[in-house]
Amino acid sequence: MDIPDETLAVQLGHGDTQAFEILLNRYHKTVYKTAYRMMGQKEEAEDIAQEVFTTLYSKAHQFNPQKKFSSWLYRITLNACISRLRSRRPTNFGFSDESALESTDSRQSNTNPLTVLQQKELTRHIWNAVDELPENYRVILILRYQMDFCNQEIADILGIKKANVEVRIHRARKALRKLLLNSGLRL
Repeated sequence: MDIPDETLAVQLGHGDTQAFEILLNRYHKTVYKTAYRMMGQKEEAEDIAQEVFTTLYSKAHQFNPQKKFSSWLYRITLNACISRLRSRRPTNFGFSDESALESTDSRQSNTNPLTVLQQKELTRHIWNAVDELPENYRVILILRYQMDFCNQEIADILGIKKANVEVRIHRARKALRKLLLNSGLRL
């Protein structure tokens, strides 16, 4: 029987290294993927994953077992990514990388090569515009549309109310639309 993540986090907070190994095995791939989606570079994603688990190990005693462990871990991951992005201005989430666009393009059912190419180009324009948005808008759009989190999950990750997530998404989309229109893209 699997031990719940929240229990393992509490055990880790008391110094249980086996609990850390279990959490590392359960979440390393997820943390790496999250960091890769945010950063767009494999090496940087690995560095961030290592940083996240170092933080987890040293700060597990701060975990509130009444909260969801995965949301807490995503918050640590996002903080590590945001911190790294701030230190490497200008910001680039790596959406020009073809692999970062695959998740969007894989939903297409149209096999017409010209349509696929046009869709890829549109996607590239959109994510390049997202790169230009203020950090709080970029993060919210990435969580919602690139990582497919629902609004409640985003609220848990960011530690805000669901209604605030909805407002931020609305404002971010409005700002994105304005950027795209100003760049000459017809929507």
